[in-house]
Amino acid sequence: MQQKTLISWLKAIVVLFALLLAVLLFLIVPTMGWQATLRAPQASFLFWPCLIFIWVLGSPVYLMLIEAWKVCGRIASGRPFCAGNARSFVAIGQYSLLDCGLLFAGNAALAAVNALQKLHIYPAGIPLFSLLLIFIGLAVSVAAATLSHLIYKACEINEENQLTI
Repeated sequence: MQQKTLISWLKAIVVLFALLLAVLLFLIVPTMGWQATLRAPQASFLFWPCLIFIWVLGSPVYLMLIEAWKVCGRIASGRPFCAGNARSFVAIGQYSLLDCGLLFAGNAALAAVNALQKLHIYPAGIPLFSLLLIFIGLAVSVAAATLSHLIYKACEINEENQLTI
């Protein structure tokens, strides 16, 4: 696959992911939350705090997409193994870890509110799905750290080769 084609595909994936995430965060989740308040009016006080929390959870994902876009730009300009890409992958890993921590804390807070208010609206599927998302986030973080290390090493080798010429 040609480099231009590869970059075009990568950028298209980043844009598509950003659009799908926007639909999820600003259309699907609010609709589902509104429907949940209709089914359980005693928990309607949780609608806005949960919605805002989910929007906050989406912020690090958008920051990761911005970093991915920067990486695509550097690859397109012929600098795939540069310190900037290594730093971008470090940032992606850190944003992913931040999101995992926020998701864990949010689930703990929701479970506590559910228990204290005796709402019985916290289905078992939510923590299980959250654990799956946390696992995926940790995998992304480890993969990003690994890529960062490999790119940094390749950058060092590239610099050594340029000095010997």
